[in-house]
Formats: sequence, structure tokens, C-alpha cells
Amino acid sequence: MAKMIPDIPKEFDPRSHEGIMFEELNNLSEEYYVFHSFQVITIKGNVITESETDFVIFHPKKGLLCLEAKAGQVKFENGYWQYGSGKRMKHDGPYIQANRNKWNLSDYMNEHGLEYENEHCKKLHAVWFPDVPLDNFKGKHLPGDGDISITLTSDSFGHIEECIDRIFEYDGQDRRTTCLSEKDVKRILDRVLAPSFSLISLQEVEKERTKNVFKRMLKEQVALLNYLEDQNTAIINGLAGTGKTVMAIEKARRHSENNEDVLFLCYNAFLKDHLKEAYPYSHVHYYTIDGLACKLCETNHPDYTLLKKKLEDMYYEGTFPYKHVIIDEGQDFGKSDLEEEKIIEYLKDNAIDDEKRGGTFYLFYDKNQLIQADSVPAYIADADCKLTLFRNCRNTENIALTSLRLLGSDKSPKLLPDAVMGDIPEFAFMTEVEDTVSFLNSEIDKYLDYGYSSITVLTCKTEETSIIADYCDGSKYKYKRGYVKFTTCRKFKGLESDVVIVVDIDKNSFDSVGEQIMYVGTSRARYKLDCILNMTEEECIEVMEDKNMKYNRNIYKSFATDFNAKYVKM
Repeated sequence: MAKMIPDIPKEFDPRSHEGIMFEELNNLSEEYYVFHSFQVITIKGNVITESETDFVIFHPKKGLLCLEAKAGQVKFENGYWQYGSGKRMKHDGPYIQANRNKWNLSDYMNEHGLEYENEHCKKLHAVWFPDVPLDNFKGKHLPGDGDISITLTSDSFGHIEECIDRIFEYDGQDRRTTCLSEKDVKRILDRVLAPSFSLISLQEVEKERTKNVFKRMLKEQVALLNYLEDQNTAIINGLAGTGKTVMAIEKARRHSENNEDVLFLCYNAFLKDHLKEAYPYSHVHYYTIDGLACKLCETNHPDYTLLKKKLEDMYYEGTFPYKHVIIDEGQDFGKSDLEEEKIIEYLKDNAIDDEKRGGTFYLFYDKNQLIQADSVPAYIADADCKLTLFRNCRNTENIALTSLRLLGSDKSPKLLPDAVMGDIPEFAFMTEVEDTVSFLNSEIDKYLDYGYSSITVLTCKTEETSIIADYCDGSKYKYKRGYVKFTTCRKFKGLESDVVIVVDIDKNSFDSVGEQIMYVGTSRARYKLDCILNMTEEECIEVMEDKNMKYNRNIYKSFATDFNAKYVKM
């Protein structure tokens, strides 16, 4: 998908069809930048000149293209371009207009100190008639300013990249070859095409684009909710990042809008607090299982036996205060004392056994995240019908793949065709505390400079036994420019962060329990993932041989590669 700036079309007349052209250009590959309704204002003497191009398309290796769009019926008569109504087009027709805009943009680049970049960037103009089939041009002679080689038509929909690439290969306007360095590209973007980039980093723009992709992926989860609308109970499984919590929140929101009380239950207190703050719906009540036990039984400490008795009484008396029950991270409810009292079954019975009540019971879980309990709750294991979410809509493809590799899986993540590849996660190896802290600080520096504010450091151990424990204050890592969130992989389960840096990965992290902890931690990352491994080369060899992985003389690089990661040095 292209980087669309802005990410939604600016205001336009619907008859111009710029909206559908915008969506079609969005299908260009991610190397492309597309700017909608791009304006250039120049002042020479006391004269102000303003030009607006429908679309400016920039490819760092191919160049700049000014694209003018003309929707509806178009004709050329008596030396003039006209609309179907016979009204003459302004600016001497679309081809001349696009050409002028191209030269205005070229002059604008020079005025902003980009003479070198201007000289080394191919610049073209083209016209798009979105309602005119290509066959209509057969046998027609375009005026001197027109050229079928730089013309898009209604036939361009469905294979727009092929058409745009063909125009960039056209030598009838500009024979030069684009030759720009990364710094040249950044200067063109910063100074001319998107000067707001001087206020936010390119990484921030990339992050927003990725976020929009994930939003589109979540339509699959919403569609499943719509499909389940008439089901009073559902058990839904999915790997980390497949949108379970998003579905759970959306279901809770729908009930809240109908003024129906919802019990939203999770085991993780961090997750409960986050959801309560982020989604404060008036009829949704967020609790941990311990908090619910204290609330319903009016005690200061949770007693599951007493909770069972209370739920049983409420069932027979019809006094259960919630119409709907939603449980997130349901695999955590497999603790022996919860299982013994059959708490999940009693919650379900209170919600749905009274058909007149019209309640529902939905439970979401991931069988691969059993770090709070020894086994999946019996209620889940014995359920007759379980649905599974497959599409990852949190992580980039590379982060999802690395998380699965650390879990010990050789499967590939299931993603939608337009999923974002993202950067390969980074592995750094060190055994000394000072080295770990130094590298951690340099990585935080890097991501802050990139424009990321959501950065979380997760430990595979406990806060007290972490290698960076002396540099932390509770749930905060004492960073030189302030504090960064710090907690355990276990406690952060169900949450997410733009950047995740996992520390305290050692040889023991690669046993069955340790792998699940690493999977939980690494799968919390949306866009960037770093792992700091406190392992020697000998320990890496032992892990790789135990897992039948291949390696060469560069042990650390081989280890990182086996887990779809990039080896980075201090």
C-alpha cells in the first residue's frame, strides 16, 4: 500500500471521482508516496501564483509525476478541451495544466534549495480520464499537448501500478534517470512535498500508515461479530495479535449503547486498568476475577468458594447484576482453585440460562499463552463449538514471525494480503549489566528520535530479578531523559506497545515455559521489537543443537537468523 498524504482524501466534488482514484492509488506498493490536492504557491515580485495538482506521485527511485484528473464525458472540439456539457476546461486543458504544474513544482524545489535533487529527479506529467475507456481513443488524434502514453483511463483501475510504472518508463518528456540518496529523498519530503515532516518524523508517518492497515484488517473481526449477533454464547480462540480484545471491546460497546450492563472480566490487572481507562463505556464494568469476588461477596480478599456460593444464589434468585458476560484472556482462568469451583460455568449460567433475560456469554482465549495457569480451563476444552481467529492485525509480519519462532513454532503467521512487512526485529547479545543498560539506552534514544512515544521494556523474569532491576523504580525504567514503562511479560499480557524491548532472555527462556513467556512479550510489539539476550556463544549453540537449527562460525548471527531477527552489535 502506498503512503497516502493525507491518509484520507481532502474535500472534493464527488462528481470528480477523486475519491475512487484516491483508493485506487492507495493500492500502489509501499515505496510510493501519493499526495492528494497538492498546492504550490510562489511569489515573484508582487505577483502570487498558485497551482493545485490533483495527485503528485513520488517514487524515490523513479521520480515525480504530476497527475491531473478529469472525470465524466470529455471531448476536444474547435481547438479546446471541453466537458460533456460543452463547457470549456480551464488552464488550456488537462495536459497543459499538468505540464504547468510539473514545472511549477520544479521551480518550487529550486526555490527551496533543492537544485541538486531537482537535477537528479525525473519529472513527468500525465492525465487520468477515470470514466473514459481506452477503446474510445482508438482512431482519435490527440492535440499536440496530448499523448496516449501519458494517459490513464477507466481501464487503469485494477492494475494501477502497472500503468504508473509504464508512465515513469516513458522518455518523451524527461530522459534523465532518477538518482537520489536517502538524504536527498528526505530533503525533498521535508522541504517541499510534506514540510510537516519537519515536525514529525518519517517513522511517525509510517506508523500512522501501518495503523490504518491494521484498522482495515480488523474489519474481519467486526464481520465475525456481526455473524455471531444471534448467538448467545461463543468461545473464540486466536493467537496473539488476532484482535480478540478488539472484538471483546466492540461487543461490550454495542451492549452499552443499548443500555445493557456488561461484566468484562480479565485476569490481568494491568489489562483491566488499561481497558477501563481507554474504553470507559457507561454500562461496561471491568473486573479481574479477584476484584469480582471481592465485589460480589463484599470481602477484602478473594474467596472462590464463597464466590461460587454467591453466583449459585444469584442464579436461583435471578439477582445477577449483569446481562452480558465477556471474558478476555480466558486461558488464564485454568487455575486449580478456579477450576475446582467451576467459576466460569456459573458465570455462563447466570448470563444465558434465562432465555427471557436475553443475555450472552463470550469468552476469548489463546491456548499458546498459558503462563498464569497450568492448563486450558475445562470449560474451554470441553466446549462443543470453538471459533478461531487466524489473521494477525496487531504486529507487522516480521514481528509476528519472530514471536512464533520464539514460541518454538515453524509456522508462518496468517496475515491479509496487504499486511505490513515491517522491520526485522533486532537481537543483541551481552552478559554484563553495564552493556545491557548502555544498549537499552541507545535503543530508547533511537526510537524517541524516530518519533515513537509508546515504548515498553519487558522482562522475562520478575521486576526484582531482572538484570536492570537496579535501574528501575517499580514499573518504570530510569532512563536519562525520564522514565520508560517497565514490567514483566506476564503482567503485560493482553496489552500492546508501539515499541517493545524484551530483556532477560537467557538459556532457560528456551524451555517450554520460557518460550511461552517470550512469545507473550514479543507479540506485544506493534511496529518495532528488540530483544536483549544474556547468553554466551556456547549457550546459543546448545539451544540451536537442541532445536536442530543450523549455524555457522558466526554464532550470534546464526542464532538471530534462526529466529527471524537481525544481529546487532554494541
